Amino acid sequence: MTTPVLTTDLAPSLGRPTHAPRPLLKRVIHLIRRGHLFLGLFLLPWAVLYGVTAFLFNHPTILSDQPTTTFGRSALAGTPLETPADPRVMAEQVVARLNETRNPTVPYTLAAGEVKFNREFAFATVKADGQTVNVLVDVRNGTGTVRSTPIREPKPVEKAPFATGNAPANGGGRASRGNNAAPRPEANGILLDDPLAERVKASVPVILERTGFPVGEVIVTSVPEVVLPIEADGRIWTTTYNPQTGAVTGTPADAKPETELSWRRFLLRLHTAHGYPSETNSRWAWAVVVDLMAGTMCFWGLSGLVMWWQIKATRKAGAVVLALSAVAASALGFAMHAAMTS
Repeated sequence: MTTPVLTTDLAPSLGRPTHAPRPLLKRVIHLIRRGHLFLGLFLLPWAVLYGVTAFLFNHPTILSDQPTTTFGRSALAGTPLETPADPRVMAEQVVARLNETRNPTVPYTLAAGEVKFNREFAFATVKADGQTVNVLVDVRNGTGTVRSTPIREPKPVEKAPFATGNAPANGGGRASRGNNAAPRPEANGILLDDPLAERVKASVPVILERTGFPVGEVIVTSVPEVVLPIEADGRIWTTTYNPQTGAVTGTPADAKPETELSWRRFLLRLHTAHGYPSETNSRWAWAVVVDLMAGTMCFWGLSGLVMWWQIKATRKAGAVVLALSAVAASALGFAMHAAMTS
């Protein structure tokens, strides 16, 4: 009896089975699904962070480090605000008073159109018992919020022996918000021969001309301050020099910085931290993650569409949901635009 001989054509069947390569479309879908999965796993902490902090933004009383309470219409009983303010009644009174004071040839009249408040809330601040109490009142429905903040007396700061000039009240060398006036140099400050503010002022018109923007009066509102260590009387001082005002201030290098950052504020600041600094540091790395989150959220949405389309049984129902989503998002977007621009 002879032993059968295996031919080379049948030999591969006894080993590992061979597979034809998958179609390109299936490979792309496979990569999309894996990217959807692993990006979600990697960015899970940031997704949770943005979710939690968005919730905190929307609910100011949760985890608040400031005692807060809300009130209803009963709190306004017996007060002038017991009756809701009517903008139309106020508008009619305004027109009547204008006619009385201006006495026009043709009396002014209230034209057809909507009469409304430009915002819902009135604000008031009360300082009492060592705290600042902020009161927000919705003048239309008589509800509101009361929040108190302890008044923290500034700790006495040891003055550096070489301090001169007056530092900006808001610190950081920045002009106060809404103030376009440039800080005035102090007579007793340290002004250098080639002030940084003047260099910026002289350079801005050239920059505007070369970038195609109109040139006008230049007001330099802010320049970076210089932080340097100075030894005086055997002590090291962390010194700040304001090139715009010439002010020089300093604090002992071994003094602990006064930081007051609650968990809530820390989380909210993380939520809003954005932009790339000029140095590669932790804030730069955070900005990279913000870009990753932005791209990943778009990818999650688009890849989710691809994954939904692969399940034939859900195509019709999914299409209806997408159509409803588009209509709802468009309607709400137009409504919010109207509310913000009116």
